[in-house]
Amino acid sequence: MTEPLTITTIRRDDNQLDMTIMLGPERTEQALQRAARIVSKRARIPGYRPGKAPYATVLRMFGRDAVLGEVLDELGQEVFEEALEQEKLEPYAQAELEDVEMDPVAFKLVVPLPPTVELGDYRTLRVETPEAAVTETDVDAFVAQQLNQRATWQAVERPAEIGDRVVVDIVGTVGEDKIMENTDWEITLREESGWLPGFDEAFVDLSAGDQKSFTLTYPEESASRYKGQTATFEAIVKEVRAKVQPELTDEMVAEWGEYTDIADFRAKKLAELKEAGERRAESELVDVAVNALVEQATFGYPPVAIEREVNDILLDLQRRVTGAGYSLEDFLRLQGTSIEKYRAQVRPAAENRLKAQLAMNKLAEAEKIEVSTEENQAELQRLLDTTENEEQAEAMREVFGSEQGLHLLYHDVMNRKTIERLREIVTGVAPAAPEAVKTEETAVEAPAETPVAEEASAEAASESTDAA
Repeated sequence: MTEPLTITTIRRDDNQLDMTIMLGPERTEQALQRAARIVSKRARIPGYRPGKAPYATVLRMFGRDAVLGEVLDELGQEVFEEALEQEKLEPYAQAELEDVEMDPVAFKLVVPLPPTVELGDYRTLRVETPEAAVTETDVDAFVAQQLNQRATWQAVERPAEIGDRVVVDIVGTVGEDKIMENTDWEITLREESGWLPGFDEAFVDLSAGDQKSFTLTYPEESASRYKGQTATFEAIVKEVRAKVQPELTDEMVAEWGEYTDIADFRAKKLAELKEAGERRAESELVDVAVNALVEQATFGYPPVAIEREVNDILLDLQRRVTGAGYSLEDFLRLQGTSIEKYRAQVRPAAENRLKAQLAMNKLAEAEKIEVSTEENQAELQRLLDTTENEEQAEAMREVFGSEQGLHLLYHDVMNRKTIERLREIVTGVAPAAPEAVKTEETAVEAPAETPVAEEASAEAASESTDAA
């Protein structure tokens, strides 16, 4: 009978386990003899053919610890697997070897444990449905935006106003330094211009042909090297231009889509905006619901779980910037950051995303949500219906006919069903709770795919990559 291992474990606060595996004298002796045979075959030992040197001779010549070192890696893996089976543990990720002691032989490891989540009384969660009101005013705003994009700048005979554009010749100095000398410079006048407070306002009420001298002081908090100093400007206004928007016509709205005239456009655009508003409200409802579910849940996960999410965010960014012709390092350098700084920047968002995934996975388990083969096939058919030709359809059948493709379809359907159930719960229309719903803390293994990352996880993660 194999000599048992001596195993001690201490659970950490960060969902990891300190594990010490100690070998008894019998197993240590067996390991030494195995290692001595290996050394005897590899090393040249005077007076003996390879592999024939006695055990005692090998130990005396090379030393106990050096001989044992030949099998430590293999031995460590063997006893670790045995310890996991004995303790009935399933690590969440690869364990980290912290130390090895040689006498007695002991392996000290840190074992990441699977994440855990306790949802609490999630069925009492209620979320107010966001407003999705869309009116004719929204159509007016759309029209104004479109007309503004088609606006032109035309010369006017009146004095300049905020919002106008002036064409000027201007010279600016600070002491002996000339800070600008521009000819036919076009300036769009804005309130509280950021370049130098009061600069744009200095041209208000000036007409074409007017000359003006004025002074402005750089603020003390300015980043300019002239902060606190006074700048003098000499300007000649050569032209004042106003933005003129075109008139809305039937011909113009026909360019925006399949609209016959202005009335048809307004009716259809109102319907389009209402539909978009409803989708937006639904998305907001899901986001708020997931956040509420996460807020009342209790989580436990090892640090490596967050690192995996950070890696996913980084990989997603890398795919996007590579498609744009950049390396990840070059892209981040252009943003004034580095990979390590970016990892630190997105880590809070990664943690939020992890929590959302764990909470939604646990919700699916608690609500006993399942996906049938028929639902999987219906999802495939829905995707096939979106293809433009048979060639695309055949390619899609090939992709989703594989084991990995079916896995993706399964998760897609599971995502939608879980999100729909959460929406029913928070709006108070959910069916009766499944029998024996367990809310006590249980281990939930994070899936290889991320079921709710795209639709219902914290938006900060995607915002981080989009901002970059």
